[in-house]
Amino acid sequence: MRRITQGLVLLLVLGLSVGLMSCGGDDDDENISGFYQGSLTDNNGFIANVAQLTIQQNGSAVSGIFTPTPAVGTGNVDGVTSGSSVTLRVNGFSGDSDCTFVFTGSVDDDEISGNYVTSNCPAVSSGLFNFERQ
Repeated sequence: MRRITQGLVLLLVLGLSVGLMSCGGDDDDENISGFYQGSLTDNNGFIANVAQLTIQQNGSAVSGIFTPTPAVGTGNVDGVTSGSSVTLRVNGFSGDSDCTFVFTGSVDDDEISGNYVTSNCPAVSSGLFNFERQ
């Protein structure tokens, strides 16, 4: 009887350990690699640009290319993800390394959306963005 009880206790402890490990926090980053199309809407409600975004993800690090339309060149993308949150920094338009876009948002399935702000660009602005994976 004692042997059966020890066996049941061992199974119970193992089962609880596996269950607790699988119930841990959501540390997995969303995989956002892909080709996206979307828009930037400035704080005045003007759709400033339609844009394309191609990104690759390696762990929580993100890199890629950002191309606004009308084309003013391409920008280099680097950033990070954490769970469903993402921050992307874009610079290097037409060789202008000072012009920077910063996108801060969240991932929901095939969509990345949130806020953006520019600095050191010919037309400094801020507003909302929405990109959808194609």
